Amino acid sequence: MTDVAAPAKRIVDEAIGSLCTAAVVRVERRGAVETYAAGTLCPDPSAGPDAPCTAASLFDLASLTKLATTALVLSFVREQQLELDMPFRELVPDFRGGNKDRVTLRQVLTHTAGLAWWKSFWKEASTPDEVVWLAAREPLAQDIGEFRYSDLGYIMLTAGVARVAGEPFRSVMRERVLDVVEARTCEFGPRPAQECAATEEDTEWRRKRLRGEVHDENAYAMGGVSGHAGLFGTAADVAALIRVYRDGAVIGNDLRDLARTEQYRGGGVRRGIGLVLRPPEGLPFFSDDAFGHTGFTGTSVWVDPAKDLTLVVLTNRVYFGRANDEELYRFRVAVYEALARP
Repeated sequence: MTDVAAPAKRIVDEAIGSLCTAAVVRVERRGAVETYAAGTLCPDPSAGPDAPCTAASLFDLASLTKLATTALVLSFVREQQLELDMPFRELVPDFRGGNKDRVTLRQVLTHTAGLAWWKSFWKEASTPDEVVWLAAREPLAQDIGEFRYSDLGYIMLTAGVARVAGEPFRSVMRERVLDVVEARTCEFGPRPAQECAATEEDTEWRRKRLRGEVHDENAYAMGGVSGHAGLFGTAADVAALIRVYRDGAVIGNDLRDLARTEQYRGGGVRRGIGLVLRPPEGLPFFSDDAFGHTGFTGTSVWVDPAKDLTLVVLTNRVYFGRANDEELYRFRVAVYEALARP
């Protein structure tokens, strides 16, 4: 069988030691599945022991968690327990007053709710509920309908979904999404350190190299369980999760199609419901209907239905710090382009 990951191997190998210490690329194309892993999980002996990165290695998925949370929300929409155009305050009662009363669940899922992109709630909160409360009390940062990628809505969904389900967010996520798509090793942290790619050395708060506990500070302040970040998983887990949007798992075909339908366009951005859609300009090697998502720690997934192509790229790019956004972008584009060629 053709090694469909082969075109990206050199690019991945060259990134080890500069962009990241560990990387996994999984390619699914026309029935062929290949995974390529490179590097080691943690060269830092303070968070060791080190080990080779393999297809079974766990990565902090960061905002790929939002794919699972969106799937969970849409599962309730499918069962008519929630409506996309319902006021968000009905899910999160503390989110109210002024223009907040006009914000809908759909706008939260499309990042057009006027929310600030990020706030350091972890510096003030002492409980997970307090993080949610602070997010709900935060003033709107721009007009409703304008796009600004935000963690705040998904932080609040952690509590809102739990209220609807009548059970903890972690368990309802497991029952309704992760078990259904057979993301077998995908779960919130903390996870066994020796199985995980290490992330950043936290010099401000936790005073150690992070490994097996969530990198995102607000998610950590929520006990590692949040709608915006916190899941750890393998490349196979991410490929299983994206089946929600590729094949209609969990949410059905109608909501799958709706999630992949353009909800917002502007400023070089196209968004579906919980999904990044292929930009109006850029990524020309993907078809117009391609979609995906990225995560701050160096994770990403893209699906190009027209090419029957699913790409998962996992790295621990924050191992060397956060000041490598341009390098990460160039790496991702190079890998995508190499693997999306006919």
